[in-house]
Amino acid sequence: MRLSRFHAVNSAFASVPCVFMHGGRICALLLITTALSTSTLTAQQETDLPNRSLQTFPNPFRTNSSNSKAGAGQKSGDLQPGKSALIEGRRDQAPLLRSDFSNNWVDVIRLASLPKHIEPPVVTAISVSPKGDMIAAAGDDHAIRIVDLATGKTTATLTGHLDWVQSVEFSPSGLLLASCGNDGTLRVWSLGSSPKLLSKRSVSHALLALTFLNDDCIFVAGFSNRIYRYSGAQPELAIFHVCDCRDIRTIATSPDQKWIAFGGRDGVLRMRRTEMVENENGLHSDPSNELTSQLHFDRIRSLQFSVDGNQITSVGEDRRIVHFDVVNRTVVGQTEIGGGKLLGLCQLEPHLFAIASSDNTIRIFSDTDQQVHSRLVGHDGSVSILKRTQKHLISGSFDTTIRIWDIDSAIASIDNQGRYVHPVAAQFEDSGAGESVK
Repeated sequence: MRLSRFHAVNSAFASVPCVFMHGGRICALLLITTALSTSTLTAQQETDLPNRSLQTFPNPFRTNSSNSKAGAGQKSGDLQPGKSALIEGRRDQAPLLRSDFSNNWVDVIRLASLPKHIEPPVVTAISVSPKGDMIAAAGDDHAIRIVDLATGKTTATLTGHLDWVQSVEFSPSGLLLASCGNDGTLRVWSLGSSPKLLSKRSVSHALLALTFLNDDCIFVAGFSNRIYRYSGAQPELAIFHVCDCRDIRTIATSPDQKWIAFGGRDGVLRMRRTEMVENENGLHSDPSNELTSQLHFDRIRSLQFSVDGNQITSVGEDRRIVHFDVVNRTVVGQTEIGGGKLLGLCQLEPHLFAIASSDNTIRIFSDTDQQVHSRLVGHDGSVSILKRTQKHLISGSFDTTIRIWDIDSAIASIDNQGRYVHPVAAQFEDSGAGESVK
């Protein structure tokens, strides 16, 4: 058990690092020193933790659009204890999210430490295979594990990165895996019975985010103002676009593959068409096909296109979730979420999102009423990444665990503080417990 380990929410390359002892470590030390006279928290003790009302935040982006969902002074989610408006509205429908596997599916995955490593890695990168049966997971020990979700067992370990792995993603076919990290390399791996490195491209700075356009085209960015384009036929990464932001943290491809969207330190959403034009300097993105919008006051940490590609939802270190209408090019909703910095985002249904936070908590948020409907408790470190299968939410954390959540249970089985406690829960700390969902 680790008694003290410090981590930064931001990359080591960030200009203003935010250093803290990640969740539960003080509590773990307290447990050792009092082990002879105390036990873990009971469910009743957890329920008795103090409450704190969600914050109110005025909307500086309010527009005159008839589609606007968020007004000035709008409150974060209010919900009657033990009752979900979302579930009430879906009683006449077949539940969308149920268990993917048998009753023996894994609740928690803790990646084994590498040889000569004492500690397991913190988890900051996860991707789910197109079939939904495997995940790739990586973090601060520079390795990538391929994990069978049904058993929780690691089937392959990919090594070669020389520093923290920041992003991993399966290709659309599931035959390839791409990874990038602080060592400035983009690596493409061929998968199968014996996974191996297929190609490697390098730049002089950290690479923090990537997305596939197709199996032979990857967009990647990081601690630079450049967006790079990878092709297996080219020996080097091509510069696709140069922007004004020198710290890109998230990048995504639209469902129709015609746009990429990216954001980072300056809080600006940027979109570019994916087609290339040729000039005297070679192939580049078309500068006339550009869209920018100031969505956040701090780093954008995660963004996603809607299924139809008409909306982008983003979360950031300013603790806000913002909804942007791509067609009309306007903000249609925003809410400040109580708690820590927002680090991860995963859309569960057209109007339902899971949000990961540095306060160890996952919040289920509906953009229909701009409310938090439940809080998922179980991690004891910052929740850094969220992904999903068809029927489960998967979260990675600085507490070195990957947790798998049944979404129906997480929404419906909440206590009188609006919390759902993971079946294998960390008993020593609930940083989000002070926040009451009414």
